Amino acid sequence: MLATPRVRKSHVDSIVFEAESRRQEAAASAAKKFGTTKGVFVPTIQNIMGIILFVRVPFIVGQAGIIQGLGIVWLSCATALLTAMSMSAVATNGRPKSGGCYAIVKNSLGAQFGGVTGALLFLSKTFGAAMNVLGCVEVLQLSFPSTFGDLPMRMLGAIILTGLAVIAFVGVEYVVRFAVMFLFPVVLAVAAIWVGVVVHTVGDGKQSQGIVGISGQVLRNNLDAEYNQRAGVEWSFKACLALFFPAVTDVLAGSSLSGDLEDPQSSIPPGTIAAVVVTTIVFSIQVILVAGGSVRRDALIEFPLKDFPRVPRFVVKDLAWPHELIVVVGVFLSTLGAALQSLTGAPRVLAALGKDDLVPILRHFAPSGDGAPRKAILFCASLSMGLVMVGDLNAVAPFITLWYLTCYAIINMACAYLGYEKHPSFRPTYRLFKWQVSLLGACVCFFVMFYTHELNALGALAVAGLLYKYIETQPGASTTTAHGESELPIFEREPESPGASDSETETMCVSPAHRQGPSDWRSGSRFKTARNAMLALEEGDLQFKYWRPFVLFLCDIDADANYMWQRGMLDALAQLVRRGKGLALVNGVVIDEVAEPSLRKARKARRRLRALLRDRGVQGFADVVVSPSHEEGRKYLLQTKGLGYFRPNTVALGWPTDTKRDARGFLRTMDDTTAMLKTLLVFAGDRVFPGAKDPPLRGRVDVWMVFDLFPAAGLLLLIPFLLLRDDKWTQCELRLFVVSPRTDAGIEDDGKLEEAVKSMLKAGGVLAKVLVLRLGEEDDPRFARDASFATPTTPTRQQSMRTRARGLTRGSSLTAEEKEVFAEAFPPLPPEPPSPISPPSPMRRMESTAKTKLTKLLNEHSGSSELVLIRLPPRKRGQPPQEWMVSVDRLIEGLRRVILIRESGAEKVQFFQ
Repeated sequence: MLATPRVRKSHVDSIVFEAESRRQEAAASAAKKFGTTKGVFVPTIQNIMGIILFVRVPFIVGQAGIIQGLGIVWLSCATALLTAMSMSAVATNGRPKSGGCYAIVKNSLGAQFGGVTGALLFLSKTFGAAMNVLGCVEVLQLSFPSTFGDLPMRMLGAIILTGLAVIAFVGVEYVVRFAVMFLFPVVLAVAAIWVGVVVHTVGDGKQSQGIVGISGQVLRNNLDAEYNQRAGVEWSFKACLALFFPAVTDVLAGSSLSGDLEDPQSSIPPGTIAAVVVTTIVFSIQVILVAGGSVRRDALIEFPLKDFPRVPRFVVKDLAWPHELIVVVGVFLSTLGAALQSLTGAPRVLAALGKDDLVPILRHFAPSGDGAPRKAILFCASLSMGLVMVGDLNAVAPFITLWYLTCYAIINMACAYLGYEKHPSFRPTYRLFKWQVSLLGACVCFFVMFYTHELNALGALAVAGLLYKYIETQPGASTTTAHGESELPIFEREPESPGASDSETETMCVSPAHRQGPSDWRSGSRFKTARNAMLALEEGDLQFKYWRPFVLFLCDIDADANYMWQRGMLDALAQLVRRGKGLALVNGVVIDEVAEPSLRKARKARRRLRALLRDRGVQGFADVVVSPSHEEGRKYLLQTKGLGYFRPNTVALGWPTDTKRDARGFLRTMDDTTAMLKTLLVFAGDRVFPGAKDPPLRGRVDVWMVFDLFPAAGLLLLIPFLLLRDDKWTQCELRLFVVSPRTDAGIEDDGKLEEAVKSMLKAGGVLAKVLVLRLGEEDDPRFARDASFATPTTPTRQQSMRTRARGLTRGSSLTAEEKEVFAEAFPPLPPEPPSPISPPSPMRRMESTAKTKLTKLLNEHSGSSELVLIRLPPRKRGQPPQEWMVSVDRLIEGLRRVILIRESGAEKVQFFQ
């Protein structure tokens, strides 16, 4: 029977206290929360039914006609409706918090999308406040020219904006109260216009100034478009669409007050969609019956005031019944209400951006505690004041269109993508959501953007893209909850708890605020792509000409779970993997029995190793396992690392220099590596490999081929070739030393061998200086090519140099004579003797550990070289491990940096094209 997980009592008490505090706060602020009507429907409809409905729609009908006018209205409203449906899906994917549309998008779609959406919404609402203030000034000057006509538009706009900023500064509850008060005259004004149409139709109104009431003749005359030049603009369908679209831009005004709603999930979808549907009906009636059926075309496109040459006639004012002041007051209050909503929503978006630290410069606008964002209100009012100083409504409106459309396109595209991918964390409860609808909404947004403002649309998308990449690099973007935040306490394992017993640390409550992880909307796509790629991978896809360095670095972990530095191997791996487009697995072993303390230590070491890889720029993964010994742990890593056919082809080790080094264990790891058909790289030397902050190296990189021709199928040359492509090594010169057995051949044959090697290098695309050296095999017994060497491979894998020469030169541009030169320079191995070989004599053992002629040649030619690559000397049968390691120490003594390579005999690399 399974034991019930224990939970700390203190954590339970804190959960209960936190839940009780949340309920008390909710009860205390219940009176301040708003429902669907006041919190969503009224702000949305107030932002849509503004200056464009009353002043610009009649002019658009006069230019575009009823048919194209309806097309403009329906296209714009369809864009708003599709976006509202996507936003409804986002709002029902978890519980929305304060911050409005920005917070909702961030919690559902990720910090990057949320940050871009928030920044664009902030700009849109700030521009929208200025546009509505200028519209308010325009209404006053059109309606009361004797009173306000002589006042400068900028001064009057500044006065109005200051009054609205004071209301927004007082508190959001007063804004909502004013919103209801402002909306009632707007509804009354619309009713007065419609009643006026009826009155003029039955003949009781003034049949003058082009207003005749509903007439079939007027409907027919206004049905088609008659575009002409007015106010210095050549009007067209495109121009009329650009003029009208700002009317439906702030369709997400209701979601801006998400933190002040009683139930955002239940209020945002119906409130927003109902507002869009109602305003679409109102706009259609205005186009068909009011402007298209009751007013002659010449009156619709008239510009009567010489002082305001860019302002069309206020036609609906003359249609109103019983008095035109009803419409004037209604339009005036509608613009004030829309401006007030923008001044309320923009600061909250700015404050939320500052609080989340996605844009560090905005952190100063984050409010203290749960107070009102007063700094953000002052900043938004100041920015809007600067836009009011422009003094032209038509100059501000296009920017609002672009910012809002970019924001809407991002929301629609993100919803379509997550819906199509069926992301497990994207679970909207809105029943009408379909990813196809969101995709259609995104397409409509992009169409309107590029159709109305081609170059400006590219600029808006470029700004959004740069902002996305900037936010992606900020620390706040990687510490944001991925897909929504739960309000409920979550129980999970918390392995590291100082001072707690094992039973107490089994299960602990972790607050939702601490359950933070990287947020990225592409995570689902990356997993799907990786899954499909791994399933499609075949055995030969990573071999021969498609070979990449896939390196398993078996590093050392100390007793404190820290990485033990090994001559800058991480930097060398980063350079090799980056230039070879490969991958690195940096793995270590914690020596202990598998138990909770040791596993906790391994997790700590893994986290530190991952952080170190990020800091060093190593493209790969880190892991740490628990094992009773280094040897067993490394054997486990060698066997299990990889997935399917995607497994490391190379193993990297650091050459041990400690006086207490385990020579036998090191050799066993080497033999295990070779037995598992992996190439072994051993990093050694007196100096560390250069890091990112070190200056580039200037000098030589030497490759030594001793009694062997292109060992490991050419990897001894391919590895330095990849390193030399890195910035730290580009200024170094590559040299190739070919050490051939001493024969009776003279200098002339050495020249032929040098030319043949150069031809092979040219076939492989490598530029290097070639030097040929002759050395007797007795001068360096470590590389003597006889059968007394202990290797984990079978004799059938010990190819003769003649066979290797033929294999390497097959398909190259060498002549038959050059190929024969290789065969003569590297004669075949002698046959293996039938009887076992006795252990080497003490004299032979002494020769293998002393300085030989090859050691002297290495010091003479490569003592000052920045890097030396040479084949790892094999160990003779019966030679003690410690003695073999001493012989290798003697070989590389005095060299700065060394990479020793040991081939497995199964390398599948196509070095020559």
